[in-house]
Amino acid sequence: MSQQPIDKPTQPTSGADTDCNKPGYWNAIYAQEVNPRWDLGTFAPPLQQWLQRPDAPKAGRVLVPGCGFGHDARLFAQRGMHATGVDFAALAIEGARKLHGDVPNLEFLQQDIFQLMPKAAASFDLAYEYTCFVAIDPARRAEYARLLHDVLKPGGLLIGCFYNHGRPGGPPFDATRPAVLEAFAPLFTIEKLEVSPHSIERRQGHELWAEFRRP
Repeated sequence: MSQQPIDKPTQPTSGADTDCNKPGYWNAIYAQEVNPRWDLGTFAPPLQQWLQRPDAPKAGRVLVPGCGFGHDARLFAQRGMHATGVDFAALAIEGARKLHGDVPNLEFLQQDIFQLMPKAAASFDLAYEYTCFVAIDPARRAEYARLLHDVLKPGGLLIGCFYNHGRPGGPPFDATRPAVLEAFAPLFTIEKLEVSPHSIERRQGHELWAEFRRP
């Protein structure tokens, strides 16, 4: 079996905005790469496995922050949920709409996720994290956790994977178990945080599957 490329730190095109807090940084990468390294080209296997559980929701509203090309948001919509994918890179949203624009109950917003509040307060039953936590400046992780807490309804669930790749630099910035707990444990009931057995080959053993409940 051929070895898949690792998820190395992203490198924008020369002269691009190098601040990962700004859309120009990510737009430059989308402009340079037809399939950026974080884009699997399909649904994330850990999410597929979770949605097959008998107790997985089949209705309600789900938020997918940093949705990229929107594959996972589509999976939620196909299951019967109303899915909202958000990304502040114009080329990501453009690609998502081209790929999935005909899917019912699915919308894509080009917006900074940190600007969702207060309009989106307590609007979602479920939030899904995949590669957004590792893409933002680590200094904003507590702010990100607060955002996901605030957009969920009381009793709402945050699920997803945190990429614990163990390498310096980024993005993607390493998401260790202590770092994830530091950001989320003050706000959520930690129901599960364990290594996923369903990751793609190059991330095997390095993705922490999370199920966090907003009290």
